[in-house]
Amino acid sequence: MDYKTVPGKYNKHKVKIYTISTCMWCTRLKRKLNQNDIEYTYLDIDLLSLSEKTEIKSQLRQYRRILAFPMMFVDDKFIENQYIDQKIQDLVKDA
Repeated sequence: MDYKTVPGKYNKHKVKIYTISTCMWCTRLKRKLNQNDIEYTYLDIDLLSLSEKTEIKSQLRQYRRILAFPMMFVDDKFIENQYIDQKIQDLVKDA
């Protein structure tokens, strides 16, 4: 799978996001991370092969039965969508 890393000044925590390339909320999250200079790794799952997509979705369903994107993890801990904006602020403060 082709995870991509976007470098940033704030890299104390491991930030990983799962996105869909055409999703406006996913694009918004990437833009916020970029604007706040937070390093993160992402995977656009819609660009994966069917077998890879099936595998990733199966893994993500451990955190949320009905998938909704983006899905964000900080230090391997799932962050619910309603807390993502606050978590971004916390990552900058904790630097």
